[in-house]
Amino acid sequence: MTFDDISRGDRYGRLEVLREGDPYIWQGRVSHRRWICRCTCGQKTLVREDVLKSGHTRSCGCLHDDTARERLYRHGARSQGNHRTPEYNAWDAMRRRSGGAPVCRRWSAPNGKGFASFLEDMGKRPGPTWRLVRLNPSKGFTPSNCQWEKDVPRRGVPRRLITWRGRPTPLKQAAEAAGVSYPLLCKRLQRGWPERDALRP
Repeated sequence: MTFDDISRGDRYGRLEVLREGDPYIWQGRVSHRRWICRCTCGQKTLVREDVLKSGHTRSCGCLHDDTARERLYRHGARSQGNHRTPEYNAWDAMRRRSGGAPVCRRWSAPNGKGFASFLEDMGKRPGPTWRLVRLNPSKGFTPSNCQWEKDVPRRGVPRRLITWRGRPTPLKQAAEAAGVSYPLLCKRLQRGWPERDALRP
């Protein structure tokens, strides 16, 4: 059975056309026809005609997942269950959220070479409580300036208690008692202020 230039059984990438589905409605009008397709993985999906014909959509989404898994596998970043390894997460976070600190060219190389070099230089993370840190925070991310360290407080999450009038006190409670805003207290502690100075209004 033929639907204009799309026929039942036609294949677009991993998708096989089954039948026409409900149209895509935009501002109360039919904007695009849509087709119910079955992917080679067994899932059914509703695809707009224009993206089906253009080749923009070639699967139910599994093709993207498979490509991503293959890329991680090729460069040693895949662990059991196809999840990203802690080392890959640390490298990715370093590149995306480095806080303006430069990342060396060796670790920034494209096509997975950057991560492969990072893993070669740093090795596997010793344990779940270890984090990647810079030895000199004023310098960038390089093999000579980075190492895995254990039990390093996460940035943005300061200690939960502070000494107030000789007693360990929760940060929020101490901030209220001292007349300092809680965000300001946290920021001061993150910057390394002594407790007495951090609590000063």
